[in-house]
Amino acid sequence: MSRSRSTTRVVSAGALLLAASLTVSGCTGVEIGDRPVQSAEPSSDASSAAPEATAEQEPVPTVAPRPAPDDDWQVFTDPAALVSFELPPDWTVEPIEDPGDGFGPESIHFAVDNADGDPMAELHTGITPVEQDCDPDNASPYTVILSQPVDLPSTAEAEQSIDPRLVVRLIEGYRFFSSFGVTDVVGGADGAACELYNTVQGPEHVGLYSFGDAISFTALTPEQVGSRTASFDTIADAEEFFDSDQFSAVRRMIASLEVAQ
Repeated sequence: MSRSRSTTRVVSAGALLLAASLTVSGCTGVEIGDRPVQSAEPSSDASSAAPEATAEQEPVPTVAPRPAPDDDWQVFTDPAALVSFELPPDWTVEPIEDPGDGFGPESIHFAVDNADGDPMAELHTGITPVEQDCDPDNASPYTVILSQPVDLPSTAEAEQSIDPRLVVRLIEGYRFFSSFGVTDVVGGADGAACELYNTVQGPEHVGLYSFGDAISFTALTPEQVGSRTASFDTIADAEEFFDSDQFSAVRRMIASLEVAQ
């Protein structure tokens, strides 16, 4: 507001200065204002009366309709058709009404639960990127126990960028803490990181997006561990779990994600 008022004052001062100059020089036939002098006769040029054309806004891309899977799995597509994925027949997808801070105004958020109501994964778009410096002394070793290519759009151009993948990673604290999701960036230098991100930098209409059990995760202390924290005594224990039938449905669901591009 203050800048607009300041601009108005400058324009008014310029108009007064121009008026004074015209008075001194004796020039006539000039009007001071926002509009040009109107001719006494209407213009014969029809284009002069035509309204200015406004640029049409390009439609937002959408995912193509996908056929039902060959088995009894179902397909979920959000109302705006920005994302789509497959899930087991007795799993449910519900919108997350209050995802908290850290998201853009047009972001979408969904939670996937299994038949028992247990949370399996969350999908988020429009994530606000967070720049965090990682002191090497505070970095924790991490291990990738699953890395599967996925066909997802990514506009990432950073030095640490990679083609999108579904990953399962462990970060070492007093236990091995696990997380899974899609990503297009390596975890950190020399196999250590302060925080690992399950995010992909998508096109403008989607922004930074995530599909997994968490957007990011770190090594925790015993006081920070909650009821939904997944951790293991050893790397072998984690590998056994993520190679079991318990995780196979989640893996298939995450890998089936399609994003409008």
